[in-house]
Amino acid sequence: MMKKTGRPKGKNKNARLNIMIEDKIKNEYKDIAQKNGTNISVKTCELIVKYINENKEVQNNEHN
Repeated sequence: MMKKTGRPKGKNKNARLNIMIEDKIKNEYKDIAQKNGTNISVKTCELIVKYINENKEVQNNEHN
């Protein structure tokens, strides 16, 4: 039985991000995410948080 995918418990989502992407890329992304027991929404959120964390210091240095 496949594990249920979705957002982690305790995480409230209240905004949408709409992007345009090629069908082929989206389908491959979705297939890989499902094989890893997650979904594209969760993975995209993780990628955004990772990007923010990796670039937060750069942004802070530019404003100082």
